[in-house]
Amino acid sequence: MYARIIKLAIIIILIPAVLGSSFGYALVNYLEIPDVKELESYKPKSATRLYTDDGTMFAEIFTEKRISIPITQMPDYLKNAFIAIEDVRFYKHFGVDLRGIARAIYRNLFKGQITEGASTITQQLARNLYLTREKTIKRKIEEAILAVQIERTYSKDEILNMYLNLIYLGEGAYGVEAASYAYFHKGASELTLEEAAILAALTKSPSKLSPFKNPAKAKERRDLVLWKMYEAGFISRKKYEEAIKKPIILAPFKAYEKKTGYFIEYVKQLLEDYAETPQDIYIKGFNINTTINLKLTEYAYEAIEKGIEGYRQRNPKKTAMPEVALIAMEIKTGDIKVLIGGRDFSISPFNRATQAKRQPGSAFKPIIYLSALEQGFDTEQMLLDAPISFVNPYTKSVWQPKNYKNEYHGYVTMRKALELSLNTATVRLLEKTGLDNVIELAKRLNINSKFEPNLSLALGTTEVVPLELAASYATFARGGIYIEPVAIKRLTTTEGELLYEHEPDGKRVVSEEAAHALVDIMKGVIKRGTAKAASRLPYVLAGKTGTTNDFKDAWFVGFSPHLLCLVWVGYDKGEVLGPKESGATAALPIWIDFMSKALQLYPNDDFIQMEKEEF
Repeated sequence: MYARIIKLAIIIILIPAVLGSSFGYALVNYLEIPDVKELESYKPKSATRLYTDDGTMFAEIFTEKRISIPITQMPDYLKNAFIAIEDVRFYKHFGVDLRGIARAIYRNLFKGQITEGASTITQQLARNLYLTREKTIKRKIEEAILAVQIERTYSKDEILNMYLNLIYLGEGAYGVEAASYAYFHKGASELTLEEAAILAALTKSPSKLSPFKNPAKAKERRDLVLWKMYEAGFISRKKYEEAIKKPIILAPFKAYEKKTGYFIEYVKQLLEDYAETPQDIYIKGFNINTTINLKLTEYAYEAIEKGIEGYRQRNPKKTAMPEVALIAMEIKTGDIKVLIGGRDFSISPFNRATQAKRQPGSAFKPIIYLSALEQGFDTEQMLLDAPISFVNPYTKSVWQPKNYKNEYHGYVTMRKALELSLNTATVRLLEKTGLDNVIELAKRLNINSKFEPNLSLALGTTEVVPLELAASYATFARGGIYIEPVAIKRLTTTEGELLYEHEPDGKRVVSEEAAHALVDIMKGVIKRGTAKAASRLPYVLAGKTGTTNDFKDAWFVGFSPHLLCLVWVGYDKGEVLGPKESGATAALPIWIDFMSKALQLYPNDDFIQMEKEEF
């Protein structure tokens, strides 16, 4: 190995001097050295960054996590940390450090083993961009020649800028900006001295020296970087001594991705409409301003965990717990603030909020009542709530819909029928309203399900996507104006080019009078009906429980004038939740726990006040 180093030094130092420029030209052509001018058009793969509703970056989408920034955004001590540990004579050599080669040969011979290399930052850049990592004399010659050419073409700062944006620093992060977010969840411009030293320490072995996986070794190497900075005169003795005393404080390891995985996957699907190819999402480095709110997401997970624990206590013999979907959406804008498609994305990434189709049970009833209101029915119109049966004229089979607990109330108002979620009264209302009218209204509300034209529709037997059901309820709340759920507000390239910006686009699909009348009835569901448990919240609220006849799906969808929340609880394979696990028992407690915290962030208005606002 020593002979190889000596031989390389002789080749680099003596041969060109002896044989002149003609030899150098021939050698370059023989080795097929690439044109370094290609660097000017080189565009590395970049990570796509996702930002919350307040501008906080919370996730990245990448094959190579890379975020390019100009050197002017890098603190001096960050640049100096890499120079100190990798190439202290960076600003003094011409691409190949002859003094460094001589020093490495001497120290390696003196110690009897290879302990020090002599590759400059420019050589490392050349290797990363154009060459393999094979340890051959040929490759080292190519690297050295290419490094000299790079130095002749670009300034030192340009070279350092390219290097600091390309170097791999572990955890899938390429470049100091991506690494800064990976380890500290902030930009490189915000790094402290000791944090900058951590990043520079990773160049030797990003995996073995990862502060997430080996904090002791990471600190040892960090302190070496700080010492090298002191030796080079980049920091004072006092700064060095202060910095080595500080512990390594890291951002939670992938904590944001764990809590926002379902939302991220939903955004990826939406992005395919804006990218030329699906791969562009991972390599073009888009900046995406989304609608998600991390505080509300945290509240949602806390509510889900508490709700599942309640289910566990009610059903101690159950070995597997059900899944949960939770969607929170702002009424006025349609902005999705929370989108959770399951209890744990890392275990089950299937998004039950946007991909699953489940029977809504009684949560579908408001659409039937809205259709009746559109046709001129009055909220006080009387309906018969009593046993009813239908005979199929072809099969002679009998269908007998029943009320929960087989309790019947005789003649009741439309208002009371919905408040108490009375099945037989709703079936009779569906007969009067007309199946075709209800199905047409559901489609107007953008529920894209395959509706079978039979009276079982009154019991919510047609499967729906939770996000579509949430959007239809939001339409009720905003007086009949449908707004498509929004997850992406703005999309730009790394160069700042605007590719997409959301513009509010509401469409009237239901008469204002009918929508307001329905909301008024649904307020009664909480005041006096199946969701009375939510009436203890000090807010103006409306909503509807949903339970399938076989207790396989439990729902609650409710809203204030400002915020809507949908909760679904059930098993993926359709196991029964339990004989008493209704929407009011399994889903409503999660909704109450979430909304009791979430609504504190919004004004406490009545729906009447909201009528005056334009959507």
